[in-house]
Amino acid sequence: MEFLRTRTRTAALGVAIATTATLFVGGTAQAAPAQTRQSDVSVQDYIPGKDVVVGQCKGWLNKRASDGYVQAVAQSWNNHECVFVLQRKRLGSGGYDWTTVSDTYWILNQKKATGYHWNGTNAGSRVCLWNYTTGGEDCGEGAW
Repeated sequence: MEFLRTRTRTAALGVAIATTATLFVGGTAQAAPAQTRQSDVSVQDYIPGKDVVVGQCKGWLNKRASDGYVQAVAQSWNNHECVFVLQRKRLGSGGYDWTTVSDTYWILNQKKATGYHWNGTNAGSRVCLWNYTTGGEDCGEGAW
C-alpha cells in the first residue's frame, strides 16, 4: 500500500544540509546497484576502492578520462532515502580540509551524479552519504 509521507531532516558533516521531501513509498524490493559501468552517466572511468555504503545507499567516484575531473555518483534502493555530496581536500600552500564542492543531491530508489569537479595536484575528492532511513552517515576514501 502506498502512502504519502513528508520528511524534514537535517544532517551535518562540515556543512549543514536541510532537505524537505514529499514522497510515495512502495513495497517493491530492488536489487543492489552494480559495482561498475554506469552507462547512463557520461563517459568516465570508475575509481575502485573509494565506494561508501550506508544501509541501502551506495556512493562512488568516476574520473573523466579527458581531463581527470571527478564526479560523485550515488544510488539508493528498497526505499532508503539518502543525500550525498562531493568533497575536496587540498594539501600544501593554500590548502584546506574536506569541504563540500558540489550541490547536495537527494535520492530515493534512483541514481544521480554530481557535475565534474577539479581534482588536480595536491587535491583529493571523496563522496559522502547520509542515509535518513537508518540515520547512518559515512564518507568514502579520498581519491588523489
